[in-house]
Amino acid sequence: MVPPDGSTIIWKTIGVRKPEKVLGDLAPYAEYLLLERGYSARGVRRYLQDLSLWLRFLEEEGFPPGPEAVRALLIAKRWAPRRVQGFLAALRSYYRYLREIRGEEVLDPTEGIGRPKAGRRLPLHPAPEELRRFLEALSEEKEARLLVALARFLYGTGLRISEALSLKGRNLVLEGGHPVAVRVVGKGNKERLVPLSRTAQGALLELGPPQGNVPIFTFLQGRRRGHVPSARWVEAKFREAALRAGLDPRRFTPHKFRHAYATLLVERGVELDAVKDLLGHESIATTQIYLHASRERLKEAASRLPEL
Repeated sequence: MVPPDGSTIIWKTIGVRKPEKVLGDLAPYAEYLLLERGYSARGVRRYLQDLSLWLRFLEEEGFPPGPEAVRALLIAKRWAPRRVQGFLAALRSYYRYLREIRGEEVLDPTEGIGRPKAGRRLPLHPAPEELRRFLEALSEEKEARLLVALARFLYGTGLRISEALSLKGRNLVLEGGHPVAVRVVGKGNKERLVPLSRTAQGALLELGPPQGNVPIFTFLQGRRRGHVPSARWVEAKFREAALRAGLDPRRFTPHKFRHAYATLLVERGVELDAVKDLLGHESIATTQIYLHASRERLKEAASRLPEL
Protein backbone atom coordinates (compact mmCIF):
# COMPACT_ATOMS: atom_id res chain seq x y z
CA MET A 1 0.00 0.00 0.00
CA VAL A 2 1.42 3.40 -1.01
CA PRO A 3 1.51 5.81 1.95
CA PRO A 4 -0.33 9.14 1.43
CA ASP A 5 1.82 12.12 0.49
CA GLY A 6 1.85 15.37 2.45
CA SER A 7 -0.74 17.11 0.29
CA THR A 8 -3.20 14.22 0.67
CA ILE A 9 -2.91 14.45 4.45
CA ILE A 10 -3.47 18.22 4.38
CA TRP A 11 -6.59 17.94 2.23
CA LYS A 12 -7.98 15.25 4.52
CA THR A 13 -7.17 17.31 7.62
CA ILE A 14 -9.11 20.34 6.44
CA GLY A 15 -12.02 18.27 5.12
CA VAL A 16 -11.47 18.58 1.36
CA ARG A 17 -12.23 15.18 -0.16
CA LYS A 18 -11.29 15.90 -3.76
CA PRO A 19 -9.48 19.21 -4.36
CA GLU A 20 -10.14 21.02 -7.61
CA LYS A 21 -7.39 20.92 -10.19
CA VAL A 22 -6.81 24.64 -9.74
CA LEU A 23 -5.96 24.01 -6.05
CA GLY A 24 -3.30 21.43 -6.87
CA ASP A 25 -0.35 23.64 -5.89
CA LEU A 26 -1.95 25.21 -2.82
CA ALA A 27 -1.39 22.37 -0.33
CA PRO A 28 1.74 24.10 1.14
CA TYR A 29 -0.27 27.29 1.61
CA ALA A 30 -3.08 25.37 3.30
CA GLU A 31 -0.51 23.76 5.59
CA TYR A 32 0.95 27.20 6.40
CA LEU A 33 -2.47 28.58 7.36
CA LEU A 34 -3.34 25.53 9.43
CA LEU A 35 -0.07 24.91 11.28
CA GLU A 36 1.77 28.22 11.36
CA ARG A 37 -1.07 30.73 11.42
CA GLY A 38 -3.35 28.58 13.58
CA TYR A 39 -6.40 28.89 11.31
CA SER A 40 -9.29 26.48 11.78
CA ALA A 41 -10.01 23.89 9.08
CA ARG A 42 -13.14 25.87 8.17
CA GLY A 43 -11.14 29.09 7.83
CA VAL A 44 -8.60 27.39 5.57
CA ARG A 45 -11.37 25.97 3.38
CA ARG A 46 -12.97 29.40 3.08
CA TYR A 47 -9.69 30.98 1.93
CA LEU A 48 -9.09 28.17 -0.56
CA GLN A 49 -12.60 28.51 -1.99
CA ASP A 50 -11.97 32.19 -2.68
CA LEU A 51 -8.56 31.46 -4.19
CA SER A 52 -10.07 28.75 -6.39
CA LEU A 53 -12.66 31.22 -7.64
CA TRP A 54 -9.93 33.83 -8.26
CA LEU A 55 -7.63 31.50 -10.17
CA ARG A 56 -10.47 30.17 -12.32
CA PHE A 57 -11.53 33.73 -13.13
CA LEU A 58 -7.99 34.66 -14.22
CA GLU A 59 -7.79 31.59 -16.42
CA GLU A 60 -11.23 31.97 -18.00
CA GLU A 61 -11.06 35.73 -18.60
CA GLY A 62 -7.37 35.95 -19.49
CA PHE A 63 -6.54 38.59 -16.89
CA PRO A 64 -3.10 38.85 -15.29
CA PRO A 65 -3.32 38.92 -11.46
CA GLY A 66 -3.73 42.57 -10.49
CA PRO A 67 -6.17 45.26 -9.35
CA GLU A 68 -7.87 45.38 -12.76
CA ALA A 69 -8.75 41.70 -12.49
CA VAL A 70 -10.01 42.14 -8.92
CA ARG A 71 -12.26 45.02 -9.96
CA ALA A 72 -13.61 43.04 -12.93
CA LEU A 73 -14.43 40.05 -10.71
CA LEU A 74 -16.14 42.21 -8.08
CA ILE A 75 -18.23 43.94 -10.75
CA ALA A 76 -19.26 40.56 -12.15
CA LYS A 77 -20.15 39.08 -8.75
CA ARG A 78 -21.86 42.10 -7.15
CA TRP A 79 -21.31 40.69 -3.67
CA ALA A 80 -22.48 42.24 -0.44
CA PRO A 81 -19.82 44.29 1.40
CA ARG A 82 -19.05 41.58 3.96
CA ARG A 83 -18.48 39.01 1.20
CA VAL A 84 -16.14 41.42 -0.60
CA GLN A 85 -14.17 41.93 2.61
CA GLY A 86 -13.65 38.19 3.02
CA PHE A 87 -12.55 37.76 -0.59
CA LEU A 88 -10.04 40.61 -0.41
CA ALA A 89 -8.66 39.23 2.86
CA ALA A 90 -8.09 35.83 1.22
CA LEU A 91 -6.19 37.40 -1.69
CA ARG A 92 -4.05 39.63 0.56
CA SER A 93 -3.12 36.67 2.73
CA TYR A 94 -2.13 34.46 -0.20
CA TYR A 95 0.01 37.02 -1.99
CA ARG A 96 1.68 38.00 1.29
CA TYR A 97 2.53 34.32 1.75
CA LEU A 98 4.02 34.14 -1.75
CA ARG A 99 6.07 37.27 -1.13
CA GLU A 100 7.20 36.83 2.48
CA ILE A 101 7.32 33.05 2.91
CA ARG A 102 8.09 31.79 -0.59
CA GLY A 103 10.23 34.77 -1.57
CA GLU A 104 8.43 35.33 -4.87
CA GLU A 105 8.35 38.77 -6.48
CA VAL A 106 4.61 39.29 -6.64
CA LEU A 107 2.43 42.32 -6.04
CA ASP A 108 -0.72 42.45 -3.94
CA PRO A 109 -3.60 42.51 -6.48
CA THR A 110 -5.85 44.18 -3.90
CA GLU A 111 -3.57 47.22 -3.67
CA GLY A 112 -5.68 50.33 -4.27
CA ILE A 113 -8.98 48.45 -4.00
CA GLY A 114 -11.30 50.18 -1.56
CA ARG A 115 -12.52 48.07 1.37
CA PRO A 116 -16.31 48.40 1.61
CA LYS A 117 -17.77 49.07 5.01
CA ALA A 118 -20.08 46.33 6.20
CA GLY A 119 -22.64 46.79 8.91
CA ARG A 120 -21.73 44.86 12.03
CA ARG A 121 -23.97 41.84 12.46
CA LEU A 122 -25.17 41.05 15.94
CA PRO A 123 -24.69 37.46 17.10
CA LEU A 124 -27.96 35.56 16.79
CA HIS A 125 -27.64 33.24 19.74
CA PRO A 126 -30.29 30.97 21.24
CA ALA A 127 -32.29 31.94 24.34
CA PRO A 128 -32.40 29.59 27.38
CA GLU A 129 -35.95 28.36 26.67
CA GLU A 130 -35.01 27.59 23.07
CA LEU A 131 -31.95 25.72 24.29
CA ARG A 132 -34.13 23.43 26.38
CA ARG A 133 -36.22 22.56 23.30
CA PHE A 134 -33.04 21.99 21.33
CA LEU A 135 -31.58 19.66 23.97
CA GLU A 136 -34.82 17.67 24.07
CA ALA A 137 -34.59 17.14 20.31
CA LEU A 138 -30.90 16.31 20.59
CA SER A 139 -31.71 13.63 23.18
CA GLU A 140 -33.48 11.66 20.41
CA GLU A 141 -30.18 11.05 18.60
CA LYS A 142 -28.37 7.70 18.75
CA GLU A 143 -25.34 9.42 20.33
CA ALA A 144 -27.56 11.55 22.56
CA ARG A 145 -25.34 11.30 25.65
CA LEU A 146 -22.31 12.61 23.76
CA LEU A 147 -24.18 15.32 21.86
CA VAL A 148 -26.12 16.69 24.83
CA ALA A 149 -22.98 16.78 26.97
CA LEU A 150 -21.05 18.52 24.20
CA ALA A 151 -23.81 21.12 23.63
CA ARG A 152 -24.00 21.90 27.35
CA PHE A 153 -20.21 22.08 27.59
CA LEU A 154 -19.96 24.53 24.66
CA TYR A 155 -22.69 26.67 26.18
CA GLY A 156 -20.99 26.56 29.57
CA THR A 157 -17.45 27.38 28.43
CA GLY A 158 -17.63 29.38 25.19
CA LEU A 159 -15.01 27.12 23.61
CA ARG A 160 -14.67 26.75 19.85
CA ILE A 161 -15.84 23.34 18.65
CA SER A 162 -12.29 22.48 17.54
CA GLU A 163 -10.99 23.35 21.00
CA ALA A 164 -13.59 21.20 22.76
CA LEU A 165 -13.02 18.18 20.52
CA SER A 166 -9.25 18.34 21.06
CA LEU A 167 -9.57 18.18 24.87
CA LYS A 168 -8.15 15.25 26.79
CA GLY A 169 -8.35 14.27 30.42
CA ARG A 170 -4.96 15.84 31.12
CA ASN A 171 -6.34 19.25 30.06
CA LEU A 172 -8.70 19.35 33.04
CA VAL A 173 -7.85 21.02 36.32
CA LEU A 174 -9.29 19.00 39.22
CA GLU A 175 -10.04 19.96 42.80
CA GLY A 176 -11.09 17.14 45.09
CA GLY A 177 -11.52 14.95 42.04
CA HIS A 178 -13.98 17.37 40.39
CA PRO A 179 -13.21 19.37 37.22
CA VAL A 180 -13.08 23.12 37.93
CA ALA A 181 -11.22 24.48 34.89
CA VAL A 182 -9.77 23.43 31.55
CA ARG A 183 -6.51 24.32 29.83
CA VAL A 184 -7.28 25.16 26.21
CA VAL A 185 -4.89 25.51 23.30
CA GLY A 186 -6.54 27.94 20.90
CA LYS A 187 -5.61 29.84 17.76
CA GLY A 188 -1.90 30.41 17.27
CA ASN A 189 -1.16 27.62 19.80
CA LYS A 190 -1.91 30.03 22.66
CA GLU A 191 -2.93 28.36 25.90
CA ARG A 192 -5.56 29.81 28.22
CA LEU A 193 -7.25 28.62 31.41
CA VAL A 194 -11.05 28.59 31.31
CA PRO A 195 -12.95 28.10 34.58
CA LEU A 196 -15.86 25.68 34.25
CA SER A 197 -19.39 26.86 34.90
CA ARG A 198 -21.78 24.54 36.73
CA THR A 199 -23.33 23.64 33.38
CA ALA A 200 -19.95 22.65 31.95
CA GLN A 201 -19.03 20.68 35.08
CA GLY A 202 -22.31 18.80 34.92
CA ALA A 203 -21.75 17.97 31.24
CA LEU A 204 -18.35 16.46 32.01
CA LEU A 205 -19.64 14.45 34.95
CA GLU A 206 -22.30 12.91 32.68
CA LEU A 207 -19.51 11.42 30.56
CA GLY A 208 -17.71 9.83 33.49
CA PRO A 209 -14.32 10.48 35.08
CA PRO A 210 -11.74 11.82 32.57
CA GLN A 211 -8.50 9.94 32.00
CA GLY A 212 -5.04 11.33 31.23
CA ASN A 213 -4.39 11.10 27.51
CA VAL A 214 -7.88 9.95 26.51
CA PRO A 215 -10.07 12.40 24.54
CA ILE A 216 -13.04 13.68 26.54
CA PHE A 217 -15.64 13.79 23.77
CA THR A 218 -15.78 10.49 21.87
CA PHE A 219 -18.41 8.22 20.37
CA LEU A 220 -19.84 6.07 23.15
CA GLN A 221 -21.20 3.13 21.17
CA GLY A 222 -20.91 1.17 17.94
CA ARG A 223 -17.87 0.65 15.74
CA ARG A 224 -16.73 4.26 16.22
CA ARG A 225 -16.65 3.95 20.00
CA GLY A 226 -13.67 5.80 21.47
CA HIS A 227 -13.10 7.91 18.35
CA VAL A 228 -13.44 11.70 18.38
CA PRO A 229 -16.25 12.98 16.13
CA SER A 230 -15.51 15.57 13.48
CA ALA A 231 -16.73 19.14 13.83
CA ARG A 232 -18.77 18.64 10.66
CA TRP A 233 -20.57 15.64 12.16
CA VAL A 234 -21.45 17.65 15.28
CA GLU A 235 -22.68 20.58 13.19
CA ALA A 236 -24.86 18.26 11.12
CA LYS A 237 -26.42 16.66 14.21
CA PHE A 238 -27.06 20.06 15.79
CA ARG A 239 -28.77 21.17 12.58
CA GLU A 240 -30.99 18.08 12.46
CA ALA A 241 -32.02 18.54 16.10
CA ALA A 242 -32.83 22.22 15.61
CA LEU A 243 -35.04 21.44 12.62
CA ARG A 244 -36.89 18.72 14.56
CA ALA A 245 -37.51 21.22 17.35
CA GLY A 246 -38.89 23.78 14.90
CA LEU A 247 -35.94 26.12 15.49
CA ASP A 248 -33.76 28.07 13.07
CA PRO A 249 -30.69 25.82 12.59
CA ARG A 250 -28.50 28.85 11.88
CA ARG A 251 -28.88 29.82 15.53
CA PHE A 252 -27.88 26.41 16.86
CA THR A 253 -24.42 25.88 15.44
CA PRO A 254 -21.57 25.16 17.86
CA HIS A 255 -20.26 28.68 17.27
CA LYS A 256 -23.59 30.23 18.29
CA PHE A 257 -23.21 28.54 21.67
CA ARG A 258 -19.97 30.49 21.99
CA HIS A 259 -21.91 33.68 21.17
CA ALA A 260 -24.51 32.83 23.81
CA TYR A 261 -21.83 32.29 26.45
CA ALA A 262 -20.12 35.60 25.68
CA THR A 263 -23.27 37.72 25.47
CA LEU A 264 -24.71 36.32 28.71
CA LEU A 265 -21.45 37.07 30.53
CA VAL A 266 -21.52 40.68 29.32
CA GLU A 267 -25.19 41.05 30.25
CA ARG A 268 -24.35 39.93 33.77
CA GLY A 269 -21.71 42.62 34.15
CA VAL A 270 -18.49 40.68 33.48
CA GLU A 271 -15.78 43.10 32.28
CA LEU A 272 -14.82 42.91 28.61
CA ASP A 273 -11.18 42.22 29.44
CA ALA A 274 -12.22 39.09 31.33
CA VAL A 275 -14.56 37.94 28.54
CA LYS A 276 -11.76 38.53 26.02
CA ASP A 277 -9.41 36.26 27.97
CA LEU A 278 -12.05 33.56 28.43
CA LEU A 279 -12.79 33.50 24.69
CA GLY A 280 -9.14 33.63 23.65
CA HIS A 281 -9.56 36.79 21.56
CA GLU A 282 -6.35 38.61 20.61
CA SER A 283 -8.03 42.01 20.53
CA ILE A 284 -10.74 43.44 22.75
CA ALA A 285 -12.28 44.97 19.60
CA THR A 286 -13.47 41.47 18.69
CA THR A 287 -15.11 41.11 22.09
CA GLN A 288 -16.87 44.48 22.01
CA ILE A 289 -19.53 43.19 19.63
CA TYR A 290 -21.06 41.33 22.59
CA LEU A 291 -21.36 44.58 24.53
CA HIS A 292 -23.20 46.05 21.56
CA ALA A 293 -25.44 42.99 21.36
CA SER A 294 -26.25 43.25 25.06
CA ARG A 295 -27.25 46.90 24.73
CA GLU A 296 -29.45 46.14 21.71
CA ARG A 297 -31.31 43.42 23.62
CA LEU A 298 -31.88 45.78 26.55
CA LYS A 299 -33.20 48.46 24.18
CA GLU A 300 -35.56 45.94 22.61
CA ALA A 301 -36.84 44.88 26.04
CA ALA A 302 -37.43 48.51 27.06
CA SER A 303 -39.29 49.24 23.81
CA ARG A 304 -41.92 46.64 24.75
CA LEU A 305 -42.99 48.57 27.86
CA PRO A 306 -46.59 49.78 27.38
CA GLU A 307 -47.03 53.55 27.07
CA LEU A 308 -48.97 55.46 29.70
